[in-house]
Amino acid sequence: MSQSSLPFGEARVPSENAAGLQPSKLFFGLKPTSSLSFRMNRAAARHSLDRTRRPAYPPHLLHMTLLCMEEFRAPPRHLIPAIQKAIGEIGARPIPIALDGSNLFGRKRHLVLTSSTVNRELRGFVRILRNTLSRHNLPRFPLTSFEPHVTVIYDCGHIDLLPVPQPYAWTAGEFLLIYSHYGESRHEEFGRWRFDPAAPPYPSSPEQLRLMI
Repeated sequence: MSQSSLPFGEARVPSENAAGLQPSKLFFGLKPTSSLSFRMNRAAARHSLDRTRRPAYPPHLLHMTLLCMEEFRAPPRHLIPAIQKAIGEIGARPIPIALDGSNLFGRKRHLVLTSSTVNRELRGFVRILRNTLSRHNLPRFPLTSFEPHVTVIYDCGHIDLLPVPQPYAWTAGEFLLIYSHYGESRHEEFGRWRFDPAAPPYPSSPEQLRLMI
């Protein structure tokens, strides 16, 4: 797995620390193409009119969380070299993504885009990620379920679902390690790795694809 760049530039509800600050999450994720991100944002912005005062999430921050590592009060720069070394061992193929519906997640507080079908390649890659972190004794949240989604409006409450007349589809050619600064609408990127089209296919049987807890 090759890294295309290393610039410095969501899972459990965080608890406040002694200073009254919320810890922030370090996670692996996918990002839609720029054109799709703007499509998602425009659709969510139109849908929010007269339904919620919460704005649509900015297009450059839209993402699909694959696996959340841990919450930290500051970017865990001391862990980044070990994470980069571990992830560099992974060989995985590009992943097709198609989001064709919407739902309310997080106690029905957040409007998200979802898929009506099981994405076996995506589930297989998440398992690879988790097993790699575990093998290198790196932090990762307990994984009880995996429901791929992109959140387009946070804290909107019980609103109508967003119609998706045409699926938001792309092939993910890379994945990222992101530190999401809580309450700042800011992502700090600590790694970006390309998928390898020549990597072995993902397992296809349900038994092989079961996410290990």
